[in-house]
Amino acid sequence: MADAALLSEQYYHGLLPREDIRLMLRTNGDFLVRTTEPVAGQPRAYVLSVMFDNTDDEKGVKHYVIQHHGMKYSIEKYSFDSIPEMITYHLSKGESLTKYAEVSIKTAVLRQPWELSHDDITVTKKLGEGAFGEVSKGTLKMKNGVVVNVAIKLAKLETLKKEQIKEIMREARLMRNFDHPNVVKCYGVAAGQEPLMVVMELVNNGSLDSYLQKANLNPTQKMELCLGAAWGIEYMHSKNVLHRDIAARNCLVGDGKIRISDFGLSREGTIYQMDPTRRVPIRWLAPETLKTAMYSQKTDVWAYGIMCWEIFSNGVEPYPGMTVAEVNMRVKEGYRMPLPDCTPPEMHPVVEQRCWADNSNDRWSMAEIAHHLERITNMPRPQVQHPAQPHRLIHHAPHGNPTLQMTQTIETHTSTPTTGGHLVPAHHPPQFIGSVKNSRKKKRKH
Repeated sequence: MADAALLSEQYYHGLLPREDIRLMLRTNGDFLVRTTEPVAGQPRAYVLSVMFDNTDDEKGVKHYVIQHHGMKYSIEKYSFDSIPEMITYHLSKGESLTKYAEVSIKTAVLRQPWELSHDDITVTKKLGEGAFGEVSKGTLKMKNGVVVNVAIKLAKLETLKKEQIKEIMREARLMRNFDHPNVVKCYGVAAGQEPLMVVMELVNNGSLDSYLQKANLNPTQKMELCLGAAWGIEYMHSKNVLHRDIAARNCLVGDGKIRISDFGLSREGTIYQMDPTRRVPIRWLAPETLKTAMYSQKTDVWAYGIMCWEIFSNGVEPYPGMTVAEVNMRVKEGYRMPLPDCTPPEMHPVVEQRCWADNSNDRWSMAEIAHHLERITNMPRPQVQHPAQPHRLIHHAPHGNPTLQMTQTIETHTSTPTTGGHLVPAHHPPQFIGSVKNSRKKKRKH
């Protein structure tokens, strides 16, 4: 399938999901080339995606599979030795791509800053296994030439289903909108060739639950972890994102600072209906979510309270000695875990009354919790940069040569289209995870 000449073209985006395409193609005639997502038993193909009606959000983009016969490439009318040759021809002639519809290409959309090149990434050491492949340590050469240490999720596309690849790219899409010292940073995705790589900040002390079990932290240090987590979740909520899996195992610690991580269950919106077929972390779920399968920001607040319990319990699994089924029943009946004796007195009402209130309306928001903990600890809140609105850079070749006219959409940290949406209450209870042992998700080291 490989067209070697195409890999170096800035309008080639590799494995770019359709959810990203609509964000990048804005003006009629905008186009890019990508590859199809793999389907079992079928070879992957190149696709030319073109905006032909930017007033139609649903059907405004046409996707043309590029035919490959022998050594030639074509869409319909003509055959070419390479895809770049085909693109150059259609740009210069301005002809419609097919005889059935008046669709022509005018402006190439360049790779985004988050679309990384495999050539800039070096994998040095395997750290462990993630949900969709291995996690390794490595380096990334930035655009300015600086080399930074990173954690890399690697996924071999032939081993993944289409939906799994969508999950990986959806999580990366959410992460690249985050820019906060208490949320793990995503540098971008390398999707031009295999393996698919998601490149993230390397956090040197690993997961919070393991860190708590090894480090001998005093109450002040634990309060700082609680506040850092509150800042991170507050930031996510300000971005209209529900984490849905707040737990010590899903946070990372580096240089004494906590980062919220693992956004595999995260969704945009303020209310989300749980998929009744998915396994869910019962020990961290609020009573209303156990009853109705609905998530809200107040569900994250409840889970944050459970994580605070984990922090002061040195990483012990919540509800020790209870099965998942017992936890589900007891929490809905009103049971709450007692906080460890080492928990500072001023933290008790925050967790017991403001995080674990039975009525979600009685719980504080994460912003209220964060501001309260700031007053308790006298810690200043971190400075967060607010980037400018998206803008586009238009590059014209000398004398208006249309073959080199390109557009680069500079993506900043703005919301992306909702994949979950605001949904009606669920009619199915969540799927229980059968035992204490397998209720804990496999740790992912970064």
